[in-house]
Amino acid sequence: MEHSEKLLLRSSPSEDVTPEMGIILGQALALYYDKVVVGRDLMQSSPMMKNALVSGLVSSGTDVIDIGEVSEPVAGLAASMGDCCVYVTEFRQQDLMSGYLLIEKDGSFFSMDQVRRLDRIFEVGRKRPPFKELGTVKRYYNAINDYNMRLMALSRSATGGSLVLDCNCGLGTDSAPQILNKIGTDIISINAQKDSEFISNPLSTKEADTRHMKALVLASPGSTGISMNRVGTMMRVFDETGEPITDEQLLCLFILYLKPKKVVVPMDVTWLIEDVFRGNVTVEVDSPFPDPDPEQMEFVVANPSVGPIHRMLVEKDADLTYYQGGFVFKGISWSPDAIMGSVLLSQFSSSNNMSEVLSKLPTYFSEKKTFRFSCSQADFARMMDANLPDINPMAVYEDKCWRVDMASGGFFVAFDKDQEDVVNIFAESNDKLYLISLLEVIDGLMEKCEAGQ
Repeated sequence: MEHSEKLLLRSSPSEDVTPEMGIILGQALALYYDKVVVGRDLMQSSPMMKNALVSGLVSSGTDVIDIGEVSEPVAGLAASMGDCCVYVTEFRQQDLMSGYLLIEKDGSFFSMDQVRRLDRIFEVGRKRPPFKELGTVKRYYNAINDYNMRLMALSRSATGGSLVLDCNCGLGTDSAPQILNKIGTDIISINAQKDSEFISNPLSTKEADTRHMKALVLASPGSTGISMNRVGTMMRVFDETGEPITDEQLLCLFILYLKPKKVVVPMDVTWLIEDVFRGNVTVEVDSPFPDPDPEQMEFVVANPSVGPIHRMLVEKDADLTYYQGGFVFKGISWSPDAIMGSVLLSQFSSSNNMSEVLSKLPTYFSEKKTFRFSCSQADFARMMDANLPDINPMAVYEDKCWRVDMASGGFFVAFDKDQEDVVNIFAESNDKLYLISLLEVIDGLMEKCEAGQ
């Protein structure tokens, strides 16, 4: 049987995962794991792709715990019942074949090293086991209830406010409306039935995608709004005026309300986030959570790709993590969780006005630039490391890209994904004049690094 030489876990616009790949993935996982939890989303191809995976696992002697149709946060919690979990899903595009998301026992994602180890099975193959070594399949029906009860146990500190919730006919309907209702949220729930045929709007801030939710929020004075994706991992939040807020504004709200000790964010996150976390921005909110000990607080930045961020959030045991539109909260699993996020925001809104809090955040000024260099990327990186001390940074973080903290802001440098001889710069400050001078400093730094010598 012919198949891809590389383990294609997720479909792309140019290439689909196939059921044959699911069988091989199951056989590869069976080399390392004795018991695997398997769940799936609502996509029409997901049952087929799940069955292929289960066939590969069982035929190789691995036992399977089938948790059925569940949201990704539920799968992240249920992963602890086995040695790992495979969530059959494809949330990026509705017209793509379902793929496989590999989840560790603690709810974090597989690392690239683990995926490469599975890749090798595609190249060398393996012998089929004798019949007596077949694994078993057990259906577990309480995964959703386990998740709901765990989240309820974490949500007793405050009642909910008034909220318009759009579940987009996805799997969040099994959890979010019920939990919000039980904590006393005055909830208007729309698209709260599971529907595999439903086509949801993207969670963007474009007027065409937000018009309907804005009208619903304005029709219920004092309410906020939340739209979540169909697997319950990401959300778009609307303040009391019906305006959508950005992910980084939402991160500010979570930091102000939860008062976390440890936060993990991508290197290219705005400097406003760091200033809010460190208390350099004074905005009072009503919160049931205690102030953290300053000596225990840690602001951790990681390479913006998912793997390094997940590795860091587990290593640091972070209270709050943000990356690529997803928020991870300590307490249930290390999976991004819009269901828990909606509960926390409902509690926040019961005693705080979201739009007023956001209006008190200072304005930060930013500028983007690109620079072309004539040396190799390795030589450019070497010169960056050699010349950065000359500009007297407050702190420098380096992991295949650079985040440089300066006295009143900072800048982020990363190699362009499409052009090998280009770096992209993002600079930011809460002082426009300081930003102008910072850009001049960056120009001088780039000139020193451009030739790699």
